[in-house]
Amino acid sequence: MLNYSYMFAASIIGIGYTILQTIAFVIFQIVMESHKFIIFEFYGDKVISYLLLSAAAAGLGASIDGKSHLIDKSNDHFNNYLNKGFAAANLLLPAFVCTAILSILSSYALPKKV
Repeated sequence: MLNYSYMFAASIIGIGYTILQTIAFVIFQIVMESHKFIIFEFYGDKVISYLLLSAAAAGLGASIDGKSHLIDKSNDHFNNYLNKGFAAANLLLPAFVCTAILSILSSYALPKKV
């Protein structure tokens, strides 16, 4: 299932960006007392939030379509696989909401810093 691979890759990219933002950018701003990366953070928050939303939509769509096209309803292995994909996609929705809130907050901070 290619949609689950996309979901996994989007999750890893989101985690990586969050770690980069919280550790590297904060340390750089404290040490250098500079706001050079504020525009990168602004656009990065937008891109990551939409990436997480599209990954959640792809995972939910794949799970729902997979269950509707499941011919043998007693196949527990495939049913469990789809349920795990559905749960993972549902976890990406709160991640999108949090990054969307971050995106809104960074857009409010942008005029003050630039």
